[in-house]
Amino acid sequence: MIDTHTHITDPKFDADREETLKRASQAGISAIFETVCEPDLWDKGLELSKRDDIFLYFGIHPHNAKTATQSDFERLQTLIQNPKCIALGETGLDYYYDFSPRDIQKEVFGAQIDIALKASKPLIIHCRDAFEDLLDILKARSSSYKGIIHSFDGTIEQAQTFIDMGFLIGICSTITFPKAELIKQVAAAIDISKMMPETDCPYRAPQKFRGKRSEPAYLVEIVKEIAEIKDMPFLQAQSVLTQNALNFIS
Repeated sequence: MIDTHTHITDPKFDADREETLKRASQAGISAIFETVCEPDLWDKGLELSKRDDIFLYFGIHPHNAKTATQSDFERLQTLIQNPKCIALGETGLDYYYDFSPRDIQKEVFGAQIDIALKASKPLIIHCRDAFEDLLDILKARSSSYKGIIHSFDGTIEQAQTFIDMGFLIGICSTITFPKAELIKQVAAAIDISKMMPETDCPYRAPQKFRGKRSEPAYLVEIVKEIAEIKDMPFLQAQSVLTQNALNFIS
């Protein structure tokens, strides 16, 4: 299995990062796509990617848009050329928390789309309560993309809109929550070949581990839930989802 969205560089793992990665390996996680979306952590991501099983996304999160500088954009253009960097992100819009002003979020998001398109890199998109604006910004630059809509929490129709543009749908731990009906409906409606399983650790552990710090080893719970929703054997779902991730980096 491949965890397609983690934050292992987060300080929450400073005390036991190696142990966390060992647990992931023991749980059957063969590779990790690490998301480094705070400029202050970019160097930490480079160090982590020296491991054979760690691949990177570099970007600027919408929460950090208000502090983004021109030098950050310039360095980002260099970082995404690193052989271990497989996509730019996560970037996007977040109107739920609004930690950065919306006009600045749009500007920083647009700049990163331009960088990704110029470098022919996929995009890892964060979209929260901002579907229409995010779609407008994407469509203004291209009609088709390669990328992932991270931790998708929209409707079936919105998921299909993104799929039609070329994106895969990131399925995170919320799918294991008993009351998370919307994402369960999305998972039932779209083809499993369009899904990317992700823990988004250390955030939002699966239901079995609610209240704990999430980690890559918990990915198995997400895959189990997807298999159940799609009414297929676990090993079949695991195989398809792993191949999705492998195709993404090929």
